[in-house]
Amino acid sequence: MIGNSKIVGLGESTHGSSEVYKMKYRISEYLIKNLDYNIFSLEANMPESYLMNNYINKNIDSPQDVLRGMYFWLWQTQETLHFVEWLKLHNKNMNNKVLFDGFDMQYYFGALKQIRDIYEANNYELNDINNLTKILKENNRGQKKYTGKIQGVINDLLDKVSQNAVKIDDAEIKKRYLQNITIIRQNIQVGSSLTRDKFMAENIDWIKQNYTPSKVIISAHNFHVSKENSSSMGFHINKKYQSDYVNFGFAFFEGNYTASVNKKIGTFTSQTAPQGSLEYNLNSLNIPYFVLDLKAIKADKNELGKWILKKIQFRKTGSGTENNEFRKTNIADSFDYLIFINKSSHSNLLREY
Repeated sequence: MIGNSKIVGLGESTHGSSEVYKMKYRISEYLIKNLDYNIFSLEANMPESYLMNNYINKNIDSPQDVLRGMYFWLWQTQETLHFVEWLKLHNKNMNNKVLFDGFDMQYYFGALKQIRDIYEANNYELNDINNLTKILKENNRGQKKYTGKIQGVINDLLDKVSQNAVKIDDAEIKKRYLQNITIIRQNIQVGSSLTRDKFMAENIDWIKQNYTPSKVIISAHNFHVSKENSSSMGFHINKKYQSDYVNFGFAFFEGNYTASVNKKIGTFTSQTAPQGSLEYNLNSLNIPYFVLDLKAIKADKNELGKWILKKIQFRKTGSGTENNEFRKTNIADSFDYLIFINKSSHSNLLREY
C-alpha cells in the first residue's frame, strides 16, 4: 500500500481512542522495522516534542515528564509511553535510529526557553531575549491575533536574535535554534486553523529537508492528514510531495473515548454511528478490523463502490465531543486508505485529571 512513498500520514477520528492509538503505533513500528522510516512526528509542539530524543537516545530525562511538557493530555497515555519505550529499545539495538519530533506551534514557551538556554550557556547579553520575553508575555492571549504593530516589534527582535553573533558549533543545535525562532514567528501569526495547518505543513517540510535521507511518519487528527480540504496540513503536503505522500484515515462504529468537555477530562460514550453513515455501512460487514483501499475503489468502475465516492456522514471529533459527532465528508478524496475498527475504548491516561 505504501510503496515507495516517503511520508505516511496516520489520522484519528478522535484524540482519545485506545484502539486507534495502538493501531497507529503498530503501523509505525512496522514502517520503522521493515521500510526504514526514521522520523516519527506528531501533532504536538515541536520544541517540546524534540526533547524526547534525550530519553530515547541518551536515557536522559523522564518520558512521562516530556509528555507532560507537551501541554495536552492527548499523548499522556500508556499507549504513547509504550511506543516511546519501544523507540528507545529500537534506537539502542538498531543502526536505523529514529528521530522523535513534533510539528505544531501553538505555544512559544519551549522555543523561547531553548533560545535563552543557548544565550546563557555562552554568556551572551540577554537584553534582546528579555525584551522578547516581556512583549510575548504581555501580549499572550492564546490564539487571539496579535496586532500588526506588535507582530512587527516581535519580528524585529527575532531578526536581531537570528542575526546575532551567536556562535554555535554543533550543527544540530544550530538548526534547532533557528527553527525555534521560526516557531515563535509562526505562533504570533496563528489566528485560525487555516494558518496553523499551513505552518504545520511547513514544519513537516523543514523536518524532511533537514534530515536526509528521511522517511517520515505523521500522526495527527484525520482532518489534519486529509488531502481533500484545501485548508488542511495534508492538502499542502500532498500538493508538494504528491505520490510521496500516502495517508490513512481511521474510523470506528461505537464505544467510548477520552475527551475534554467543559475543561473536564474523562471517558465519554461515543455516538453510535447512525444509519447511512460510513461507519454504519462498514460495520454491517461484521468484520471487526480491516483496511479499506480507497485508491482501488476510485480506480474501479464497479457500481457497488460508487456510494463511497460521494460525501457521506463520517465521525469527526477532536479533543472534545459534540452532540452530533458526524459530518458529511468525501472519504475517497480525503484518504488513500481507511482503517475501520468496530469498537473503541478510551485511551489510558498516565495520571488522573
